[in-house]
Formats: sequence, structure tokens, C-alpha cells
Amino acid sequence: MFNDMTANSEHILIVEDSKTQALRFCHFLEQAGFTVDSADSAEMALNKLNDTLPNLIVTDYHLPGVFGDELCRRVRMNVNTRDIPILMLTSDEDTEAEEKGLESGADDYVWKSVDDEILLNRIQALLRKNRVQTIMIHEEIRFATSRVLIVEDSATYRQLLTAELEHIGYQTTSVATGSEALELLALQRFDAVVLDMNLPDMSGEPMCRRFAGTRRTLEQAFVLLMLTGEEDKEEMKAVIAAGADDVVGKSRSVVIVKARLHALIRRKQLYEENQRIVSEFQEKENALLRERLEKQAAEERAALTDQLAQTNRELRETQSQLVQSAKMASLGELVAGVAHEINNPLAFVISHLDTVRNCANAVLPEIESKLSDQSRSKFNKLRSRVDDMQIGLERIRDLVIKLRTFSRLDEGESKQVNIEECIESVLTLLQHRLQKRIKVIRRYDDNNIVHCYPGPLNQVFMNVISNAIDAIEGQGEITISTQRKDSMFTIAIADSGTGIADGVRDRIFEPFFTTKPVGQGTGLGLSISYSIVKKHGGEFEICNREGGGTEMIISIPQNETVINQFDDE
Repeated sequence: MFNDMTANSEHILIVEDSKTQALRFCHFLEQAGFTVDSADSAEMALNKLNDTLPNLIVTDYHLPGVFGDELCRRVRMNVNTRDIPILMLTSDEDTEAEEKGLESGADDYVWKSVDDEILLNRIQALLRKNRVQTIMIHEEIRFATSRVLIVEDSATYRQLLTAELEHIGYQTTSVATGSEALELLALQRFDAVVLDMNLPDMSGEPMCRRFAGTRRTLEQAFVLLMLTGEEDKEEMKAVIAAGADDVVGKSRSVVIVKARLHALIRRKQLYEENQRIVSEFQEKENALLRERLEKQAAEERAALTDQLAQTNRELRETQSQLVQSAKMASLGELVAGVAHEINNPLAFVISHLDTVRNCANAVLPEIESKLSDQSRSKFNKLRSRVDDMQIGLERIRDLVIKLRTFSRLDEGESKQVNIEECIESVLTLLQHRLQKRIKVIRRYDDNNIVHCYPGPLNQVFMNVISNAIDAIEGQGEITISTQRKDSMFTIAIADSGTGIADGVRDRIFEPFFTTKPVGQGTGLGLSISYSIVKKHGGEFEICNREGGGTEMIISIPQNETVINQFDDE
């Protein structure tokens, strides 16, 4: 696996089969501040590249087994190593070896006998080029002819370079002065500039700095190859330090100039291709990231929508329950008020009725012998009417008691109540709907005392019995039974109505769902009743009877600790 260098100093790999030369180069470069590693063959060098990527490779041309030019080709063929600068060393001072080395992929070619300072300058120039490549625009690279600007005051040499470069496929533009060249660079894009070191209007290191500085502001940076008539080491060192990518003497063969220029352009194109690949890869990564983020955002929006819908349903249900509770509370207040207002005069009338009866019974022995038959008949009728009034008043008193039982406004906590009394109070309020049309069959358990919240439970009985009445068309009957089973107390309310369709039964407890005509039902009664039973820790079941009609079974626990969870709501 390839790893990037993390050390502060730049790392150089020396590939040299001569241990003496390898030690000399390692010592020389370490003295210059570099981190150096070495390999004595191309195979060993490739193995080292599998572990660590250097900033620069310095390789001998003549290596055992695989030569240096083949090593260059292999490095250039791998996408992970293709942009590493390569400096080739050789003891052969012939043009053909230099041309082969440069054509194989090397970025520079230096003889082993060269002065150490020149070698160091070459290495620093290659490393500097590797660092400053980031100024290039990361735009898509197209298969186009490389454009070269030739800046040379000698018309003969200018024509020679133009002919040689166009012969190998480059598109060239040539000028004689530095000013003309700078004007063209401001207007056009070039891949390379071949610049004579001594021009009529400018020359030397200052000119090199000016051209090198210009490319930092252009849309596309160019490589800079300096030409010199006098191969002065100090001057060559100065122009490389000033920003030139390479320096070659005019006295050298034009073939070498072409090879060095081609190596520079090839390296530039290689870097641009790498940048394009990296850019496309990064764009794909960004696209995938955007897609993941959009998918995540969509899922979050969907979850939020579901949550909002659920919250909205709960709010509507809660609001409906509050409305229904408010209605029941208002009804309870009304019933309690009416019961209270009736109870006071009722007690007064019953008390006085007893006085009338007692007085009549006390007077009768004294006057009975003196009464005519007609008067005695009227007196007996009076006593009979008093007894009838007593029965009527007792019925009114029983009605008041049931009304007070239904309202239960003073019962805000759970308590033990008689379920039979609760049901009878509801039946009393619904008597006007029952009349003689519907017969109520009562099958109460011997013990109907249960720990519960009477007010809400009365609301359940009111809703269930009302639905049973609505389900019966014409004559019918409602059967109410209670039973203790294990830890549960069960209230079953069955009617002889039409029953519930299978497709409707699963939705019967949904808020606002109703099978009644518009305006005759809100679809809230059974939903609220279901919630009340659940808060009691109970169960609410609905099933069709075999003989027709519907049976609703309400089961609540008899354990007081289970019921007390209602207090937390």
C-alpha cells in the first residue's frame, strides 16, 4: 500500500548499484538536509515504492537487471507514482544515452561527474517544480497540440528550433524580445516557453524571475526552459533558483534541447492528467456525499413528516377527548345541579307527606264514627292518594340518587364503586331513548364493587350503551352482564342490532371514524372510551354475536395499583 511521507524534510530515493557512489550521494544529500533512502536495483526500488512514496527519485542509468530507463517507464505507468520527479545519473557522456533517459520518463539527466552544486541545483529545481504545480488550473485536459513560445533574438537559431519542434508535433510561436513574449503571455496560453538567457531588452536572472513570476497569475502555468550560450555554473545555478525548470547550453545538440523540453512538457501534462483524475474522483466523492446527505435529509424529512402526522393525530384526538370530557363535565355539572335543586324540595315534600299521613291516621279514630259513608269513602281515597304520592316521590328520590351517581363531580381520585349503580345511572339518563322499544336485560354479578375512576367509566358506559341503542332498528333488546374472572372485572354490553362488518371492526376505535350518517356521529365516542379503558389498564373487545348484533366487552383490573397509573395522565 502506498503511503505519503509525513516527515518535515523532503525524502529522496537513491537507486545506485555502486555502494561507493550510493554512500557518497546519501552523505551529500543528508548534509543538504534531505531524508535519504537507497536501493541497489530497480526491483528493490519498486518494492520500496510499495511502502513509501519519496518526493524525488535519483537513479543510475546502468543498473543490474532492469536499466534505469525501464524503471522510469514503470514508475510513470503507475497512477500512484507517475508524478514523482526522476533525476537520471550516468557516466556516459554521449547524446544518445541522454536522449534515451529523457524519453523513458526522466525529468532531468545529469552526469555523475557534474559538480555537486550543479547536482544540488538540479535536485532543488525538480523539487520546486513538484511543489509549485498547485498553481495550475484544475480544468479538464484535452488531447491538443502543445503550444511552445520561443524567445530568441537569433533568427537562425529561432528558425532551427521552430522547425525541429514543429517537426515533432508542437505548435510554436516565436519572438525576438522579452517584451513581445510577455505581451503574448498576457493574451495567450502556452504550455512551454523556451527563453534565451541574453536578449536585447532583458537578460539573466532578473529576466528569469520576471517570466517565472508571470506564470503564477495566468490561467495555465507553463514550463520554462532557459537557453545559455555560456554554460557558467554560477549563472545556471542562479536562473534555476530564480524559477527556471531547466537550463541547457546552446552548444549542445538541438536533439538534447528537444528531449529536455519534451521531458518538461510531458511532466506538466502528466501532472495535469493526475489533477484531472483527482478532480474527477473528488467530484464523484462529493456527488456520492451529496447523494448520501440528500437521502439522509429525505429520510429525516419523511420521518419528521410521519412524526408530525402522528403528533397531529394525537393532538386532534386529545383535543376531541378534551371536548368530549368538557361536554361530559358540563353534563355532570348540569345533572348534579338539577339533582341538588330537586333533592331539597323533594326532601321537604317527603317529610310533610309523612306528617300528613301520620295526622290522618291519628284523626281517623276520632272522626271515623261520625263520617258518613260518602265521607269515609273520600277519606280512604285521600289515604290511597297519599300512598301513591309516596311511591312517586320515592321514584323521584331514586332518580336523584342515580343522577348524583352519574355526575360524581366530587370523585377526582380512584375509589371503590358499585358498577351496577354506575350502569343504572346511565340507563336512567337514557330512559327517554329506550322507552318501550328496547328491553334491557340485567345479569349482574353478586359482587360489583370495583376500584376505578367512576366519572370516566360512566362516560364509557354512556358511549357504549348509546351505540347499542343506535344499532337497534325497531324493537330489540340490550343485555348487560358483569362477571369476575381471575384478576379482571368484565362488563359485557350486547345488543340485537345489525352487527359490525368485518372491514369496519379493525377501524372501530380510530378517532373520527364512524359508520353513522353525516351529522349523526363524530367518530369519537368509542375512541375516547378505548383510551379510558386502556388508562385503567384494561381491555376493550368488540365481536359479533352468533344470533346477530354486537357485543362489547370491557375488562378492567381489580388491582388498585394498576388503576392508579391513571393519576399520571
